[in-house]
Amino acid sequence: MIEIKGITLPVVLIKVDQADEESDVFEQLDRFLNSKLSEGAYFLVEGDKSLTKKIEHFLTTKNLKNIKKIEKALEEKSTKRLLVVEKHLRSGQKIEHNGDVLVLGNVNKDAQIVATGNIVVIGTLRGVAVAGALGDESAVVVALRMEPQQIRIGRKIAISHEEERVSPGYPEIAKVEDGAIILERV
Repeated sequence: MIEIKGITLPVVLIKVDQADEESDVFEQLDRFLNSKLSEGAYFLVEGDKSLTKKIEHFLTTKNLKNIKKIEKALEEKSTKRLLVVEKHLRSGQKIEHNGDVLVLGNVNKDAQIVATGNIVVIGTLRGVAVAGALGDESAVVVALRMEPQQIRIGRKIAISHEEERVSPGYPEIAKVEDGAIILERV
């Protein structure tokens, strides 16, 4: 049978065994997609390569507006792990990547970066940064000016207060230490 795990919100890992019957896999997936657990989730598929391609196709053919997927399977780590974004991210824009993300510009308020690895912003981070999206609490978020709406690292979340945080004027790193997200000077 398939194994569906919510690793960290909003990521769902679907593990498929080679011995699984395709009809059973798609029946289980269909039941899961019709439940509230799948709302707003990103999907990562791991397992037999031919079956994972069919599952990814199945997920994209479902006309569910709130379902997305991270494009690469875990076993394909040899692919390019660093995504370099050479522009400012404006409000409403979203970057998703299975690896590390380097932004050469600002991440404005209401823009979002979701990465399974680290996030580095060579500019001001004012939006939402989700690092270690698969539960990796050793991931970090680094910015020249750290003024985020929200930072998530693995299962930990830090949300800015209503009043905006003002950067102290030097680069900072956000990391998990003693079960909480902390900011330190770089």
